[in-house]
Parts: sequence; structure tokens; C-alpha cells
Amino acid sequence: MTPSQTAPIKPVAISVQKSLNGKLKDAPWRGAYCPLRTQRALAEATLRAKVEAKQKADLEQALKDAHPRDGVYAAAGPDFEERCAKFNDTVVTFSGKSITTASNICNIEKTRVQLPDTVRIGADCTLRPASGADTVSVQNVDTTPDRENLMFKKIDDKTVVLWIIKDGHFTGDGRKLSYCSDQVQRAYAGQRRAGKPGKN
Repeated sequence: MTPSQTAPIKPVAISVQKSLNGKLKDAPWRGAYCPLRTQRALAEATLRAKVEAKQKADLEQALKDAHPRDGVYAAAGPDFEERCAKFNDTVVTFSGKSITTASNICNIEKTRVQLPDTVRIGADCTLRPASGADTVSVQNVDTTPDRENLMFKKIDDKTVVLWIIKDGHFTGDGRKLSYCSDQVQRAYAGQRRAGKPGKN
């Protein structure tokens, strides 16, 4: 071998000096370029951190997407628009930790997302005033499995299915609810800001 082949490779070095407000500060010092193995490990760690951050962001978005959007809902039928206008079917406000169903007023205590499209809820519920004969009372959350007594399944941005637990079981096939018109949503938002009671 020639001397050039056996001579050790000198590390690349640079001179470093701190500055403050445009003026050099402290004495300069020499910094050596770290070995290739260190550079590769740093690059891999940076890439891994980016991948993990994206996975976390994707999961957070998926959890958010599973929630029905806040607003006024009503079951489909000939009086759909009327029930929307009266706000007396179902009102969802995850942001305010409350849900009003056709029969119950509930304060959300906890939620659990069951990806990709279902949110299970534990809520403290009481019957709405002047409930009719077809009223379905939500079972007390303390007596239910996993302390969950409501469940939403999101069909699309404007359609959800709501189940409630009664006597230890989710009721039937659930109630299919549709998101009311933008006009209704604005009217309800205005009413909430004004602090007025709901319509009957």
C-alpha cells in the first residue's frame, strides 16, 4: 500500500465563535465534523421523529373526525323541518360537554372513540320536562358497563345514529339523525349566545 492509502483521514474541523448583537463574543474554538456513523444516526432520528409526529397528527385527526359535529339534529320524517326549528329533537355540543336527546338532557362525563366512526359516551342524564309516553330514559352511567350509556356512530358529516343504554342494553337499531339546515344552526347559536331558553 502507498502512504496515502494507510494515512489516517483527518477529521474536518471548523472554527466557531459566538456573537452577540453583531459582535464577536468569547474566544473562538475548533469544532470537528462528527463521524459518518453519527451523522447517519442523527438523520435517522430526525426522520423517525417526523414519522412519529405525522402518525400522532393522523391519529388526532381520526379521533376528531369520528365525533359528530356540534349542532342541532332531528330524525328524518314529515315534520323534520319543524323539529329542527324547535330545537326539540337532539342537540350535540361536545365542545360544551352536553347532549340533549329527544327525551333526555345529558352532561358528558367522558368519551371514548372507537375508530373509525364511533364515539361511546358516559353521561349524567335526566329526563326532559314534559316528556311524553314514548320517553326513553337513559340508564344511570354508574350501572352500565364501562360507565358508558350513549353511543354515536357517524355515517357522514350530516348523518349519525344515536343509541342509548336502557336496562343494560343499547336500544334497538338506534335513532338515525340528520344535521339540520345552516339557518337552524345559526338560529340555535344565536339563542345560546343570548342565553334564552329553548323553544317548546
